[in-house]
Amino acid sequence: MKVALLCNLRPTALPPGASDDVFEEYDSPETIAQVARALAGLGVDVEPVTADARLPWRLEDGHFDFAFNLAEGQGRRCREAIPAAICEMLDLPFTGSDLLTLALSLDKAVARRVVSPEVPVARAVFIEDGEFPAEAIAPLRYPVLVKPNDEGSSKGIRRNALAANVDEAREGWRRLHAQYRCPVLVEEFVPGMEITVGIAGNVADARVIGAMEIAPAAGENPFVYSLEVKRDFRHCVRYHIPPRLDPQSLHEVEQLALAAYRLLGCRDIARLDFRLDAEGAPRFLECNPLPGLHPESGDIVILSRDRLSYDELVQGILRDAARRHGIVLP
Repeated sequence: MKVALLCNLRPTALPPGASDDVFEEYDSPETIAQVARALAGLGVDVEPVTADARLPWRLEDGHFDFAFNLAEGQGRRCREAIPAAICEMLDLPFTGSDLLTLALSLDKAVARRVVSPEVPVARAVFIEDGEFPAEAIAPLRYPVLVKPNDEGSSKGIRRNALAANVDEAREGWRRLHAQYRCPVLVEEFVPGMEITVGIAGNVADARVIGAMEIAPAAGENPFVYSLEVKRDFRHCVRYHIPPRLDPQSLHEVEQLALAAYRLLGCRDIARLDFRLDAEGAPRFLECNPLPGLHPESGDIVILSRDRLSYDELVQGILRDAARRHGIVLP
């Protein structure tokens, strides 16, 4: 089997005037090399393929049998869906979620509407364009988190993402709208434990592969898993696997993660993020159906280490996807 490893590599230089996080979602050469090595362990022929405007021709010329999708794509709101859409158009089987799930999961406001009320979410106001809706924002419980609505990898979520009042929320909206040119979500900050859950599989065999508490190393309160924190995770974060919860509470979070996975139509693999409110009740934050697979810093890699080796995690994604298509791998 010849497998196209769809990817977007992080450039070494930024475009003039670009934010330093413009390519935050893109993968490092190390990640692509490690994923290719793991897949080769299944006896397949793996070739990295850049998911840019030439992707349709690259796939046709390569005569691939399957695609392993890590690609973030290029463009705006629907960029993550474009590589999957091209595979579907070419009738090329691919790993992971389809284009609809990839598109709606990146849009945080849409994802919230899809999972709620079956999966609880925090109150929030979506600001698409125009004037700042101060009257709608004012009744929210402060502090609030001001974040880009359709960005991933904590892009735009910096240490100053929390707003203590309407004026600070307005300033955050102005800053994000100017920098990212996308809608903004103003969401009540959920003050409790942050938990991320990894799910693998499809439909009846969808299963939790691990759950992890993400806690500040220095007891920072309030704690935001910001871009600066993620970049310096070795010093700023302590990961607790499993989370420091009683079994019943952890089971509740995992069941809500499975419900969100199903409601969003995820396939093969996804990571779902939650925080506990002041009463200890879980609130859905977002879903990442293209979780990063960096061998050291990928959250889904870290949370599943006690159950799966890196190779088993990567190979399992391809196995689940192949099974969906009636293909048996060795």
